[in-house]
Amino acid sequence: MTESIQKRLLRIRPPRVRITYDVETGGAIEKRELPFIVGVFADLSADREDPENFPPLKERTMVDIDRDNFNDVLKTAAPRVKLSGVDDVLSDPPGKLSGAIVFKTLDDFEPLNIVTAVPLLNERYVARTEIRMVQARSETDDVLAALLDAVTVPATGGALRDKLVATYVPADGADKWKAAAVTPSLDPTAEVDAKLLGRWVNDQSTPEEKEAAQILVGRFVAEVVAPLNDKLKADPDFQVTRGATALIDARVGEIDAALSRQLSAIMHAENFQTIEATWRGMFYLVSRTETGTMLKLRVFNATRQELLKDMEKAVEFDQSTIFKLIYEAEYGTYGGAPYSLLLGGYEFGGAGEDIRFLRKITEVAAAAHAPFLAAADPRLFGLDGYDKLAKPRDLAKIFEGADLGEWREFRQLEDSRYVSLVLPHVLLRLPYGEKTLPAEGINFAEDVAAQDNRKFLWGNAAYVLAERITNAFALYSWTAAIRGVEGGGLVEGLPQYVFDTDAGTRELFCPTEVSITDRREKELNDLGFIALCHCKGAGKAAFFGGQTTNLPKKYITDDANANARISAMLPYILAASRFAHYIKVIMRDKIGTFLTRGNVESFLNTWIAQYVLLDDNATQEVKASYPLRQASVVVTEVPGEPGAYRATVFLKPHFQLEELTTSIRLVANLPK
Repeated sequence: MTESIQKRLLRIRPPRVRITYDVETGGAIEKRELPFIVGVFADLSADREDPENFPPLKERTMVDIDRDNFNDVLKTAAPRVKLSGVDDVLSDPPGKLSGAIVFKTLDDFEPLNIVTAVPLLNERYVARTEIRMVQARSETDDVLAALLDAVTVPATGGALRDKLVATYVPADGADKWKAAAVTPSLDPTAEVDAKLLGRWVNDQSTPEEKEAAQILVGRFVAEVVAPLNDKLKADPDFQVTRGATALIDARVGEIDAALSRQLSAIMHAENFQTIEATWRGMFYLVSRTETGTMLKLRVFNATRQELLKDMEKAVEFDQSTIFKLIYEAEYGTYGGAPYSLLLGGYEFGGAGEDIRFLRKITEVAAAAHAPFLAAADPRLFGLDGYDKLAKPRDLAKIFEGADLGEWREFRQLEDSRYVSLVLPHVLLRLPYGEKTLPAEGINFAEDVAAQDNRKFLWGNAAYVLAERITNAFALYSWTAAIRGVEGGGLVEGLPQYVFDTDAGTRELFCPTEVSITDRREKELNDLGFIALCHCKGAGKAAFFGGQTTNLPKKYITDDANANARISAMLPYILAASRFAHYIKVIMRDKIGTFLTRGNVESFLNTWIAQYVLLDDNATQEVKASYPLRQASVVVTEVPGEPGAYRATVFLKPHFQLEELTTSIRLVANLPK
C-alpha cells in the first residue's frame, strides 16, 4: 500500500503542538497563538564613558534583536573597554596603555580591528603595510628590486645606507621623510634616494603622489635600512645572506610578533574578555534562533547591580522597573504577549548580594511564569574555576557549610523552581593562530596555553541552554525537548582546539572548561544545577538534567518523591507556564463580560480540556495535538477584592516528557 502524503510529511516534519484561544473580531471567531518571547538581560556596554549620565533604568526599553539587526543593537549599546589597566608591553620602560576601544559591530572584536583602534598598535601596523607595499612594488619592478638589494649588501652598500638614513631618519628619531627634499630621478648616476623615489613618481606626478611615494621610501629606510645599518656598525662581522625582500619579511615577522604580544595583553584583560564573551554568547543565541512572528528575542542593557538596586528600592516587588517591563508591559497591556523565558547574562555565587538578586528575580519570574536562566559562578563551589570541579570528592558537603545557609534557604522556596543555573563555561571561539583561527590582515598568534585555560574565551552556558529551548519551540512549538542526546539536548559545533601534551600526544581541548562524568552530573543535578557535559573527543556536548534550583520536598513514598523531583524540572515548568500564559491572556480579553467565579472556572476548564488525552499509549503525533494527560482549573475569589479571581491550574503534560503520577500546580492571578 502506498504511503499517504500526510504520513510522509509526519515522517519528515516533526509533530507540532498548536495551542490557541478564540478571539472574536468583527463577528468572526479567530484562533490565535501566543509567541514565545525570550527576554535577555545583560551588561552590553561594559566600561561606560559617562556612567553618571547613562539613561536611568526606567527610561530603557526591551529591544528586539535578530540576525538582521544584531550589529545595529550592538552599535546602539556602544560597548566600550578601557585600556588603562592593560600593560604596555612594547614601550621601554613598560607602562600602561591609555584610551579606550568602542565597538560598533561584532567584527570589531577581530584582531585587525583592535589594532586599528589602538594608536600604538595602528602605528606599527601602518609601518607593516607600507613596507609590504614597497616589497610588492619591487616584485614587479626589477630596477627597484636591484636598488633595494644594493642598499642591503653589507660590503658595498654602506655609503648608500648612510645617505638614505641621513635623508629620511633624523637624529631625533622623528618621522620627517614627508618633508625630505628629494627630487625623483631615473638617471642611473643620480643619488640613491632620488633613484628610489624615481621608481614611483616623476616630474609630472601630483604633489599627493610624490608625498605618498616619499612616505613609502621613508618607511622602508626607517624600518629596514636603519636597523640594518646600526647592526652592521655595531658588529662589522654581522652577516647578511638575504636580499631586501627577505629582510622585509623578517621585519614584518618582528612587527607581527610585537603586535601579537600587545594584542594578547589587551584581549586577555578581564574587562575585554567579559564584554567579548557577552556579545559572542548573544550572537550564539541570536544566530541559531529562527526568530519570526512566533519566536522573538529581546534584550535589555543593564548591569546586575543596576537591576538589584532597582528591585531592592521598590516597596513591593511589583513596583520595580523590571517587573513593569516583564509583567505590566505585556500581561497588563491589551495586545501584549507574555515573556516565556528570561535569560540573565550574569553569574551567581553564594554571596549575600547574589542570593538577594535571585530572591528578587524569582518573584518576578514566578509572577510572570517566565523561568529565569543564568550561570552558576564557580565560587559557589569554593573554586576559582570550573577546571577544578573534578577535585572535590563530594560536592554535597560543600553546600553544608554555614557560609551557604542563604543558598539552602533559597532552594527551599517554592518559587525557586523558576530559576535555573547552568554550568560550566563554554568555549565561544578558538584562539587565534595560523592553524586554528587565522586573523585577517595580520599573522596573529594568540598567547594561550591548554594547561592554563584562563586565556581562552569562556562564556555563559545559559545562552547555549536558551538556544536549545528556542530550537525546541521552533521545531515543535513546545519546549520539552531540551534534554539528552536524542531528546533535544545535544549541542553541536563547539570550537575544537587540538594541542600537544607534555607526553608528545595531540589531544582535543575540552570546550566546556571541564569534562563532567555521569556521576558528577548526577551530583550537580541533585544540587540544583544544569550541567553541560562534553562528548569526549568531539566538538559536541549535551544537557542531560533539567533540574531547577528548587530543592524537591521529601515524602514518604518513592512515587511522591519522584513526582516532586520531576515537577521541579525546567521542561515541566516551561510546559506548565505556557498554559498559564494562555489562561491569563484569555481572561484579559474577557474583562468586562460580567463572568461569575463559576462561569470563569467552567470556561477555562472547557478550553483546557481540548488539549487533554487520556491514552497513555498514543503516538507522539497524537500527543502533540493533545499535550496534556490531565488538566483542571480551580478558580477562587480573592478575599477583599470583588470581581478579582485567582486560578489554580493542575497540569500533567505528557508530550516529550516523563510520566507524572500527580499534577504540577500553578497559581495565577487573573486579570480584572
